[in-house]
Amino acid sequence: MGSVENKPPILHIVVIGFHHKFGCQVEFSFPPLVSGSDGKNQCPSGWKYLSTLALPDGSHNFVEDTVFFNLPSLSEPTESIYGVSCYRQIPVERLKLRTADMTRSTVQKSVCCLARQPIYGYIEVKLSLIADAFFQQGDFSNTELLQRAYQQLNACLMDDEIHRPQRHFYLGLSLRAIVLHWRHKMLQLFKLLLLQRRVIYFGSPVRNMCALILGMASLVPRLLEKGFQEVACVRTSRPISPMPDYTETIKQFGEIEKIRSSVYMDVADKCADDTQNYTQSIGLEGGCEISSVTHSQCNNDQNSSTQYQKCSSLSDSKDSNILETKRSDRSNSLTREGSVDALSTTLSVLASINPDEYRAPISIFASGNLCLPYLSLPYMDLLTDRSVLSYVVGTSNVLFQQKRHLSDVLVDIENGNFDTHDAELRRQLILSTEDLRFMDYLLRHVQAPKEDAEGSEYWIREQFQGYVLALLRTAVISDGSTKDFDHFNANFMHALKKTQCFQEWYDVRPEIDFFEALPAGHPFAGTLSVADMKLKIAQTMQNSESGRKINQAVNSTSRAVGGAISQAKGAFSNWWSSITIPSTQLTSSSVISGNCGDSTDKQNPSGDIKLPEEISVTFQNKSTEEITVGNNVHSDDKPVECSQNFQENSETITVATQAVDSNTQPEGVVEIGKEAEILNKNEETSDSFSTDNFALPPDNSSSSVFTV
Repeated sequence: MGSVENKPPILHIVVIGFHHKFGCQVEFSFPPLVSGSDGKNQCPSGWKYLSTLALPDGSHNFVEDTVFFNLPSLSEPTESIYGVSCYRQIPVERLKLRTADMTRSTVQKSVCCLARQPIYGYIEVKLSLIADAFFQQGDFSNTELLQRAYQQLNACLMDDEIHRPQRHFYLGLSLRAIVLHWRHKMLQLFKLLLLQRRVIYFGSPVRNMCALILGMASLVPRLLEKGFQEVACVRTSRPISPMPDYTETIKQFGEIEKIRSSVYMDVADKCADDTQNYTQSIGLEGGCEISSVTHSQCNNDQNSSTQYQKCSSLSDSKDSNILETKRSDRSNSLTREGSVDALSTTLSVLASINPDEYRAPISIFASGNLCLPYLSLPYMDLLTDRSVLSYVVGTSNVLFQQKRHLSDVLVDIENGNFDTHDAELRRQLILSTEDLRFMDYLLRHVQAPKEDAEGSEYWIREQFQGYVLALLRTAVISDGSTKDFDHFNANFMHALKKTQCFQEWYDVRPEIDFFEALPAGHPFAGTLSVADMKLKIAQTMQNSESGRKINQAVNSTSRAVGGAISQAKGAFSNWWSSITIPSTQLTSSSVISGNCGDSTDKQNPSGDIKLPEEISVTFQNKSTEEITVGNNVHSDDKPVECSQNFQENSETITVATQAVDSNTQPEGVVEIGKEAEILNKNEETSDSFSTDNFALPPDNSSSSVFTV
C-alpha cells in the first residue's frame, strides 16, 4: 500500500440512483469501487449496502437532503471511512436525455463522497455545488464533471491533510440551532453520550438528525479530530453481510491502494493545468462554474489556515500564561458569588486550558462502541451482535422505532424529546441546579449572540470544554461523598466512573497535581435563589413523567371548568332575559323563531293540512296569579294560540293542545289512578271522541289532574 502522504483525502465519488425495479444501486463511481470494473452496479462486499446509506429511507418525500454516514475501512480494522451524500429529486421534464428505466415522474439520485477524515460539513459545502451542477446539466451519462470534481476536491484538501484546521471538523454542525431547539435537554443528551448507552435518534429528513449527533460529539474536546477513527469498526461475533471480512480483503485491497495512489499522484500533478481548462469546458447557464468556485475556496482555505496557525500560537501562549497564574494561586479558595455571570468566570478559566494537557479526548467511540449518524435497515442485525457494546445511531426507518429492545433511549427529533424505560438511567440524567444554571447561562447568550464572542458556535464549544474539564476534575479528586458529586448529579457521576471510556482515560490521565490546581467543583456552584427554584420546577414539569401527568390534568381541568362556566353564564343570561324582557318582545321573537309551528301560504295553500299539535305545560294554584307567556302562530284562516302558563307552588300539570280547524273544545278531567276507566269509556264512545281537540281545565282546582 502507498504511504500516508500518497493516500488521497477523498477516496471515491459515487452516484447512487433509485431504480423502479432494483431499488437503490450504484450507477457510477470514480475511481471504481471494485478494481477492474466499470464502476457501475458493483460494491465491495464490506460496503454491500452503501447505496441504502447514501439514499435514505423516506427520501422520496423531499426534494433534497444531505446524509452523513460512516463505514468501516476495507483494509484497516481500526480505521473508518466517512461519507457525505447530497440527495436531489427533480422532475423528468428537466432532463435533456431520458433513458428507458426512467418510468416515473421524478428522478431520485445522490452524489456521494467517501473521505478519510470526518470533515462532513466542509465536504458538504463543496459537494452540494457539484450535485447541483450535475443535475443542472440534464444528462446523467456525462460523468466528466464528477471526475474533475474528484480531482479538485483532493487538490484542495491535499495541503491541509497533515495540519488541518480544527474549524474544518466543525463546519456545518450548527450548535446554536441545537441549543435553541433542545434547550436544557441538550445537556441531558450530552451526558447521555458520555454514559455509552444504546441510543437511537429517529427523524426525517435526516440532515438535522445527523448534524445533531455529530454536533453533540463535537462538544467533547478533540473527539472529532482524534477520537473518531473507530466509530464504525467492530469485529462481529458472527458473519454479517454489511461488515467487511478483514482476513480476505486486506490482500485484495493492497492492489486497489496502489492503483488509487497512482491515480491520486497523477491528479495532484495535473490539477493546476486542468482547472483552467475545466472552467471553460463546463461553464453552465446562470454562471454555475464548479471549478472556479472550488479553486477559490481552496485558496481561501489555505489563507485561513495560515491565519489560524498564527492565532493558535498566540492562544496557546496565552493559555499557558493563564494556567501558570492559576496554578500559583490555588483556586480552591475561590469565593462563590450569587450572580451567574460572576460564576461564569470560573468556566472561562477552565475553558482556556488546552485539552491536550489533560489527555483529551475521552474515547467514547472505540472497542465496539459505535457512532453511525445514519443507519439503514440492512444494518439492523449489527446492533444485536454481542460484540457491539454501545452505539449512537440515527435512522429514518420506523422499524427501528418499533424495536424498543434495540435501544436504551429513543430520541424523537421531530417532537424534540427522548424516552427511556430504564428508571435508573432517568435518575442519572436528571439535571442538578448547577446544571440548570449552566444551560440557562448558555441560552441567554445564544439568544442574543455576538459575532465571534458570547453566543457564537466557537463560544458554545468552549463552554462545554470547560464543563468537561470540571466534570473530570470532580471525578478524579472527589471520593463521591462530597457535595461536588451532587452538583453534577451523584447518580450520573457514579455511572460515568464505571464506563469504559472513563476508565481508559483514567489510565492515561495527568498527575493529580494538575487537577488540584484547577477550580474545585461545578463552575456554577453557589447559593440557591428564587431563579434556581423556577428553573428546577420548570425542568421537572417538562421532563419528568409526573410533571407531564400534572400538565395533562391541569389542561383537562381547565377545559372542563371553562365549559361549566360558559354553561352557567348561558343559563343565567336566559333566566335574566325571561325576567327583564317584556312579553311583547318575547311574542314577536317567538313569531320569528316559529317555536309553535310554521304555517305559510306556500306550505299550506288550501288550509286542509293541520299544523302539528302543540303542548303547553300549566302550573296551577288557587292562591297565585297566573303568568302567561303566549306564542301566536298565524295561518290562513285564524290564529292559533299556544300558551305556557306558569304559577308558583304548582300542584297541577295540564297539557293542552288546540287544533287549527276546531271550533269546540270538549273538556275532560282524568284523575291520576283512574286512567283505565276513562280509556274504557273512550273506546265505547270512539265515534264521538276526537283526539284533535283538547281543552284546559274549567277551574283552578288544587288537586293533581292530567287534562286531555
